[in-house]
Amino acid sequence: MDQFTTRKTLLDRLRETKNNDPAWSDFYDSYGILILSVALKSGLSHADADDILQQTCEKVHKSIKKFDYDPSKGRFRSWLCLIVKQRIADHYRKQKKFPPLPSPLNENPDAPFVEIEDPVDDWQQKWDAEYYEHLTERALEELQQKIRPDQYEIFNAYVIEERPAKEVAGQLGVSEDLIYQTKTRLMPVLEKIIRRLKEEG
Repeated sequence: MDQFTTRKTLLDRLRETKNNDPAWSDFYDSYGILILSVALKSGLSHADADDILQQTCEKVHKSIKKFDYDPSKGRFRSWLCLIVKQRIADHYRKQKKFPPLPSPLNENPDAPFVEIEDPVDDWQQKWDAEYYEHLTERALEELQQKIRPDQYEIFNAYVIEERPAKEVAGQLGVSEDLIYQTKTRLMPVLEKIIRRLKEEG
């Protein structure tokens, strides 16, 4: 299946198949990096993040038939977000790997309150940030498939890497006008892809 097929199609396939079906490989390809990245940024080691990914896949496999795909009621990514958060919170509870207390801990009741970092306290912001980064990467992959390599090279250097137009022009041997034109032509295409991916997933 093309990696940009709608999420609803993928979810329908997941409901109808066993865990060794290609649909689960598609799920892993679509969401695996996102889950791993969030787990790592929650303070887990690579090995523990891998465990969270496997546990999440197992939970989705067991519960996918209960998930009702209706974007007006709730999106799949929100449901997935909750599963990943629960897996990470369970990991910290079981391993008793709580964040260390500030040292020295000020116990003076008149002193300003010292907030202790919680690995899942700012979860929604962490998840959303990683999700939109993941979404942008997927959109760029799709854009790259739709345009010529030289166009993408210009767009990537000037728009994504934010290098000066003069520098890009000199390195790629193109005019600055062509660089500006490429951005003007391709930005709406990228934004359209991003909007579609948001609606799908």
